Order: sequence, then C-alpha cells, then structure tokens
Amino acid sequence: MRYRRFGNSDLVVSEVGFGTWTIASDWWGTVDDADTMITAALDAGINFFDTAPVYGKEGAGETLLAPLLASRRDEIVLTTKCGYDLAAERKNPGQSERPHDWRPESIRQQCEDSLRRLGTDRIDLYQLHNPRIEPILADDLWAELESLRSAGKVRELGVALGPAIGWVEEGNRAIDDRPIVSLQTVFNVLEQEPGLTFAKRTRVERGEVSLMARVPHASDTLSGKLARDSVLDPTDHRAHRNRDNMLDNFDKADTLAFLWAPETGRTMGQAAMAGILANLAFTNVVPTVVSAQEVTEYAGASELPLTDAERHELDSLWSRNFDHEDRYVMPLKSSV
Repeated sequence: MRYRRFGNSDLVVSEVGFGTWTIASDWWGTVDDADTMITAALDAGINFFDTAPVYGKEGAGETLLAPLLASRRDEIVLTTKCGYDLAAERKNPGQSERPHDWRPESIRQQCEDSLRRLGTDRIDLYQLHNPRIEPILADDLWAELESLRSAGKVRELGVALGPAIGWVEEGNRAIDDRPIVSLQTVFNVLEQEPGLTFAKRTRVERGEVSLMARVPHASDTLSGKLARDSVLDPTDHRAHRNRDNMLDNFDKADTLAFLWAPETGRTMGQAAMAGILANLAFTNVVPTVVSAQEVTEYAGASELPLTDAERHELDSLWSRNFDHEDRYVMPLKSSV
C-alpha cells in the first residue's frame, strides 16, 4: 500500500480507503461480516476509514467502528460527515435523502453525537455531507466548523459532494473560498467530470486541497461484478442508474481492456482504481465493497500503478469519448 497526503495537512492516508456505507446498510446487496472486512482492510495497509451518521440505522455506520478506534485509534485516519438530520424521516420512502440541518448549533450537536457513537475524542477529517450551495456560502456555519477545529474535536475540514454526479459550482466555491483540505466527488475513468474541473482549481494545483474519488467502478461496470444482462433487485442502489447510461459505460469499458491484460497483473477492478490514482490531484479512492475478497483485491491497485504509456492512452480515449456515441448523456446535478 502506498500513501498520500490530504492537501497541506498532516493527514497521510492510504491510497485506497475503506467506507462503511455497504456494511451499515443493505443498499448494495448482501455483504460479508463487517469485522471480517475491516480486518481485511487493516491487513492490506488501509488506514483511512470513511463513515457517516446516516449510514445504516441509528448511526450504525459510526458505532461499528468504535471497537476498532478503541484499540487502534492512533493508526487510523477517521472521517465522518455532518449535515443530515438523523432524527428526520427520509423525504421519500426507500433510498432518498433525509432533510439537512445546517444550523451552527445543529452541526455542533451532530459533531458531539458522532464523537459519542465513535467512542473517540477527535475526528480527523470532518466533511459536509452532500451540501448544496447554501451551506457552502454560509459564513456562520464555517465559523462554527472552525470553532470545532480550534477546540480539537475536528482536525481538518472537507466537503463530500453528492449524492449524484455533478455539483460543479458547489465544489469550486468550496475549494476556492473555504478552509478545506479535501473534496470528495464521484470520479472514475469513464466519468471524469467534474473531477477534472476541480483538479484545475488553483488551490488543488498548488497542493493545498486534495480530491477524493468515490464510485470508482462506475456502479460496477468497471469491476467485472456485473454484466450487460444482469438483473438487479429494485432495492439495489445500482438499479437507480439510467439503463442506457449503464450500457454506454459497458461499451466504453471494452476499450480499456489493455489496462487489465494478463501481463499487467491487474484485475479489471484494480485497473479502474489505478486509473484514478494516476491523476495526482486525487489523494485516495474509496471503493464500494461487499466482501473481504473485494477489499483485498481493490487495495492491491495501489501497488499496480499505470505506466506512462497506459496513462497517455487512457487520456486519449477519454478525449475521444472512448470512440463511442452515447445513448444517454448523464446530467451534472446542481443547486445553483
């Protein structure tokens, strides 16, 4: 495992992180035992653990990390998130968002609640969870976040964009105007915008802010775990993707087989991760995993970087839309 730094902070993290979303909920299908997957992550050299209060029920995404933090706190770089009202009902049944509550007093209480559930006295990276433009622009909110950092409850601040791909202005304003060291966004070799736009911002180019990638396998069209004719349960989060968009991604992925040819030593899933890490604006990648085997596989991508020739060919294919005519153009979400 190789390691990189978030911006100009003291946070040095594994190039591959571990997220608790899948082990705290059933939105990505059946998963292995959480302890088995966490152990696999540690064995692979992963030190970056990403969670949030809304993962699972009643803060389960955080509480399940408490035993790990109790025994190995100084070895772990921990990130959790704020913004959602955990006590509020979801806006619609199923996998919709909960309402946000960005009031400064609410954020302070959310932070205290997270610390209690995690059983720790500090959060290494505290991220705004799927913010729209209003909290990015709210000076009183950022003053409260700075207060939490001054008190030692939070070491560094970040923004996690979502839930879908986009949020360009939100990300640009966060990078340009707010004291963050990381910006998390959907980014994979097939869906490189708005990640490439963020990478061109001055503070990212100077190394003051780093990017973090999620959905690195484009909802498993780049992992080998799904096929074009796979039938997903309606409750599976991947079933929410536009069908034509998924077919586009499968077709584009066919042009990238050189990245996981036998002589490379990579699996398809590892190649997708290595393709992201070839962009040095990205400090790390948090894959969606459902088994200890996947944790070990994807962690191995850190040791199998792209060659210069592979990176140039990938960039060329991206510039030509992988020689493909899209059935569906994915819109970039925005609150602006």
